Amino acid sequence: MKTKIVTAALTLSLAAAGSAPAAAQVRADSVEIRDVVEDYIVGWRTADEALLAGAFATDQGVILWPSGDPGEETLNGMTFGDVLARGRRPNPAYGERWRILALDIVDGELAVAKIDISREGGSYVDYLVLYKLGVGWRIVAKTYVVR
Repeated sequence: MKTKIVTAALTLSLAAAGSAPAAAQVRADSVEIRDVVEDYIVGWRTADEALLAGAFATDQGVILWPSGDPGEETLNGMTFGDVLARGRRPNPAYGERWRILALDIVDGELAVAKIDISREGGSYVDYLVLYKLGVGWRIVAKTYVVR
């Protein structure tokens, strides 16, 4: 329920900034992006490869994450296709609660979403970069921090 309220408030605030046709497009894009984010989170939680493949640009999209001891971290990366190819295990606690903290849509083609995702003992903050492709909005890059 909180997710819907936050999304509705975000959509309304974004829509208020533009003209009526532009505002309607921003609202539509906001709803589509929210659906893609939800598919990604539910797909990750349930190991549903179809949901994940529909949320990600699987061929070129990339996940980036740091690892290593403080001061000696390295940046790791993997395409979404590679992530899906290695298989997923269900993670029932992942993302039971999540919310969009910020959403910036540029010219109806590019978006950056900041997402808070619950986990046992804390949360993740994901930054998702999305492009509107011929098949709709797709996540093309993801990076995150564990809290």
